[in-house]
Amino acid sequence: AALAAGCATSPGKPVPSASGELPAYQIQIDLLGKKREITVNSQHKLITSVQFISNDSRVSLAIDKGTRLLDKDGRPLEHIQVTTTQSLPLPPEGAYIVGAVYELDPQGATVDPPLRLTLSYDPEELPEGVREGDVYIAPYDEGMGWSKSYYKSVDTKNHRVTTQVNHFAKFAVLAPIMPTSPQLTPKPPPGPDLTSIPLQQALSSGKPTLAEFGWRTCIPCKQMKPILEELAVEYEGKLNVVIVEVYEQRALTQQYSIMAIPTQIVFDSSGKEVTRHIGLWPKKEITTQLKKMGVN
Repeated sequence: AALAAGCATSPGKPVPSASGELPAYQIQIDLLGKKREITVNSQHKLITSVQFISNDSRVSLAIDKGTRLLDKDGRPLEHIQVTTTQSLPLPPEGAYIVGAVYELDPQGATVDPPLRLTLSYDPEELPEGVREGDVYIAPYDEGMGWSKSYYKSVDTKNHRVTTQVNHFAKFAVLAPIMPTSPQLTPKPPPGPDLTSIPLQQALSSGKPTLAEFGWRTCIPCKQMKPILEELAVEYEGKLNVVIVEVYEQRALTQQYSIMAIPTQIVFDSSGKEVTRHIGLWPKKEITTQLKKMGVN
């Protein structure tokens, strides 16, 4: 009866019993919008094993019975949230990001023993020469960068890869860039090729320039592409619109201190940086910025 009463308490807010002991309490999980609650005992340990899969089946969490869940300060965890981030960190040298980057919050929370995180990937996004067995998941911490994961299991039939997670951070599927690969990705679909204009040429043209640093398979970069193509047509002759592929133009990426993709930089007609934006940039906000610069 005491356990049942404990399960009815609010998520993450255990209420002491008459004896002063903390009963079991619940933690809210939000996995890309799909929600459920898990029950944790007074030692902050999960009372039963849990496997939770997102509605789109792209992400799943498996947490074993007895797992201790604490925030970065060692306090009881109140919630677990998994979201996609619109601002992608640059990948580690020699690798690139396949698909979305997922953020596990609260950042820095600890899991003992580690939970299992499974992410799906699209094999069509893998470059020529890379086998599905080569993909892996890596964590990214702000201020520390990418770390190596020492465990992985790849399900090539269902296109999923699993790793163990002992602390919350950002996570992504990575694939190695193969030195012998004749190309990094499948050919992009037909359309205006904004990558064909060298950035330095655009900056010396005497016209303002809108340059995006991104990568053709990153999700927010894909969302930005039609916006940039529309702007290139609407401002033809008045504005250069350029896409810089960060994996192919690493020197430029470093020169402009790009820390996440997509990053858009607006330059004036003399080639001087006016402003920059990280993530998905609505077209209306871009045109407002251009009007401030006298580009109509």
